[in-house]
Amino acid sequence: MMVAEPNTWRIERNGTTSTAASCAEFGRYTQDSAQSVATHRNPAWQVVLSWGGPVTVTQPGGPSVAGSGVVIAPRIPRAVACPSGATSLWIDPHRIAAPISSLYALEPATVSRLLSAAGGDLDASRLRRVICDIFGEVPSVDARLLRVLALLGTDLDTDALADEAGVSSRRLRQLSAQQLGGPLGMLRRWYRLREALLQLPHHATAAIAARAGFADQAHLIRTCLALSGRTPGSLLNQS
Repeated sequence: MMVAEPNTWRIERNGTTSTAASCAEFGRYTQDSAQSVATHRNPAWQVVLSWGGPVTVTQPGGPSVAGSGVVIAPRIPRAVACPSGATSLWIDPHRIAAPISSLYALEPATVSRLLSAAGGDLDASRLRRVICDIFGEVPSVDARLLRVLALLGTDLDTDALADEAGVSSRRLRQLSAQQLGGPLGMLRRWYRLREALLQLPHHATAAIAARAGFADQAHLIRTCLALSGRTPGSLLNQS
C-alpha cells in the first residue's frame, strides 16, 4: 500500500538544507546547494528552477539546454546540473499539453512566478492556476483513465484497474499510451517512490521499503536512482 503521510519534510545536515513535499499531482524537492543529478527517466513533467546560476539539463547523445529554469518532458532521459540551490517540481503527465520540444528553457520572469507558486506549503490550487496560465489549459483526459489514476496508489493490478474503469486491459493500455505517453507501470512506480521518499527522515530505509511495497531496501534505492538520478541518502544530504 502507498504510504499516506506525512506529506512534507525539511532537514538540515552537513551544511545543506533540503525539503520535500507532495500534494495531489505535484511533487517538490529543494536543496540550497549545488546539485549534480545522474541520468534518469521520470514519467512526470519536471521543472527545474534555479535559485542562482543557470541549470543545465543534458540528454545523453542529444542536446543540452541551460537557463534559470528548464522544462523536461515525461520519460526523457536527462542529467541535471545546477551550481546553486534549486527547486525541482514534478507534475503528473496529464496536467500539461506536450510542447514542440522535449527540453526548453524558461524566461527568468516565469521562473520567478513558478518559484513563488511552488514555495512554502505546497498549494495544489495555487500551482494549478499558475501552471495553466504559463503552459496553457489542461489537456482533456478520458474520465476512465482519470478513474484509474485515482486508484494507481492501491494494490490493484492492471486487469483490476481496467475492471474498475469499465474498459478492457488492452483499451486501458491504449489510453495510457495516448494520454500519458507510455504504460502505467512507470507512473505507478513514481507514485510509490514519491510517497516513500516523504518518509525518509522519519524511518529507516528498509522499513520504508517494506511499507511502501518495495521488495527490499535495494529495490527502493534502484528505483530512486532510476526515477530521480539520486539515492535516498543523497536526498537527505548524507555524506
